[in-house]
Amino acid sequence: MADEPSVDGISLQEEGEATPAVSQKTKTTLLVVFFTPYVLYMLWCVFLLSVLPSASGEFDFLIPIGMGSSVLGGGFLVLLSALLLKRLMDSKVDQFRKGFGLAKAAGVLAPGLALSAFVPLQIPQEPPLFIEIVEPADTSKLTAPLAVTYSLETANEILTRRNLRIERVQWDFDGNGVPNEETLEPVATAIYENKGAYSVVARIQLSDSSTRRVATRLVIPESVFSVFPLRPIIGEPVTFSVAHLLSEEVALKEASWDFNNDEEFDEITQENEVTFTFLRPGPVKVVAVVTLNNQSQIRLEKEVLVSDPPPLPFPVEIITEPENLVGPAPFGVLFSVETQEPYEKIEWNIGDQREAIGQRVGHTFETNGNYYVTAEVHSLSGAIAKLSKTVRVVDGLRLSDLQFTGSHPVQGQKIISELPLSLELTPQTTQPLIDFNWEVKNATVVESTQETLKAIFRKEGTYTVVLVGTDPSGKVLRFPITLEVQPPSSQINIRMQPEGGVAPLQVRFDASETLIQGEEITGFEWKFGDESSTTVQGGAQIEYLFEQPGTFKVFATAFTTSGKTFSTERTIVVRAPALDACFTTSRTTGKAPLGVSFDMKCTTGVPTSIEWDFGDGATTDERNPIHVFERAGVYTVTLRLQDEQGTVSQESLVITANSQ
Repeated sequence: MADEPSVDGISLQEEGEATPAVSQKTKTTLLVVFFTPYVLYMLWCVFLLSVLPSASGEFDFLIPIGMGSSVLGGGFLVLLSALLLKRLMDSKVDQFRKGFGLAKAAGVLAPGLALSAFVPLQIPQEPPLFIEIVEPADTSKLTAPLAVTYSLETANEILTRRNLRIERVQWDFDGNGVPNEETLEPVATAIYENKGAYSVVARIQLSDSSTRRVATRLVIPESVFSVFPLRPIIGEPVTFSVAHLLSEEVALKEASWDFNNDEEFDEITQENEVTFTFLRPGPVKVVAVVTLNNQSQIRLEKEVLVSDPPPLPFPVEIITEPENLVGPAPFGVLFSVETQEPYEKIEWNIGDQREAIGQRVGHTFETNGNYYVTAEVHSLSGAIAKLSKTVRVVDGLRLSDLQFTGSHPVQGQKIISELPLSLELTPQTTQPLIDFNWEVKNATVVESTQETLKAIFRKEGTYTVVLVGTDPSGKVLRFPITLEVQPPSSQINIRMQPEGGVAPLQVRFDASETLIQGEEITGFEWKFGDESSTTVQGGAQIEYLFEQPGTFKVFATAFTTSGKTFSTERTIVVRAPALDACFTTSRTTGKAPLGVSFDMKCTTGVPTSIEWDFGDGATTDERNPIHVFERAGVYTVTLRLQDEQGTVSQESLVITANSQ
């Protein structure tokens, strides 16, 4: 009986042909020779698919190698498949055996062919782009309200390696399909007031006019009181609010706030908002115990990171009018930037969806709220300084019985007076718990702005001082008072010769140019402001010796025949002379025991430390000592002085005591 034909699809022969005698060992060798490179090739393809596309770019050098090897490998497998198919179709076996052989060959070669086709299509593809959350660093448990900073830096690096540049990015922070912000940089910050799950989408416009859509998901499981601004700065007011946690059914009865985590409430209020200013940097746990109208109570905690003002690349600051940026609507503010740095442009974000450009911009805030105003100063060197101010617009406070006591009457919100104007004003009202402070600009001297205003104006002109009152609920009163400072009808002029110098200083004062309208001067009274000074009655010219250094206020009062007096003052600075040790002696030689007296009257300056060394082991700190040299010898006497500035001066002299 003839042998059965082979059905392995590889070694089929014609019926009736003699079956070659092929040993099992030869078959095994042939299989190893074929399958070993085949398996290695498929592993190579799998490796390429596992590392490419590469987000980091470290395996990009394998792309041309992988594409070339896959094309060669695929071509070889196609050729091998064609040969096997031809041999199978030429064999004289029944259709069942041919089909079985074809399926067997396909099962072996199909994975390699599929990998050969898929690898060159997949490995040069653009790696997946993704959005990174760079702040906060720990996103495992987030608490609203918070600021989240998103970054496309890694995506930008991937695109840059493909010669693509990000032109702009539209950010949709809540996934509602409406862009919240458009940036030129691949970084943006979103503020989330409430808890929830948010779909964050970034639509990237590239330099070749193509676009990319990148998305991520943010889950905020908890919500506490809001903080504005979210990154508090030392010395800047911070507003805390529970308004977003309340509703018409659940209203606030009382909120107790602990801003220092010392388990003592700093403020108790019936209002939704409260303002506090931190004076030290670092993390602070703020606690709020909220009592609702249904008598339920909620304890809320949040760690607030208080920061120093960010470092600036060059000296620059924002100047505002008014200085105190809180008031009722409509609240007008004038912002300006002061810097010596040459700049290209200044861009402003006013905080209520309005932007502006320029060194000086004005804006009126029409509705209540907190506004974070920022300025970006672009210098000609390329450095960018970012500055900010917080504006609070609150309900207005009305004080119908507001009155003032003090040095000048306030009539129609105006004070008219002559130079010099020494102003002292204290507000009075029957409404309790009102905190008052004053805004004063261009005064010569400002002594007090809390409750009572004390200021001196020595130049004529029109000035405005503003009384700011705040009640416990946060309502604010801004009450401006106009000052019309007129030149004096009578004036005392004092000339000094010299204007200053080194102590002891003899100064000649001359008030002979004094003019008092309609009055005849009968004499002057002088006070020179030093410790030894007494009141001196005299004429318009007088001389005085300032023996000690210092800054002295010299007062001159003119008396008239009608009994009126007119006064003025001048300031003179008397400097301390340079420290120079010097002394004289009663004698320098004599018979032992030799008594010698020392006098340092010729010393200049103001020494705070005196040390005498007589050369025989004796010392003293007396100014003008007397010393006895008991034994014969030659002694070097040294005087060493030191003043407040640490300057040291010394002088030496030889004393000879003879034995006979």
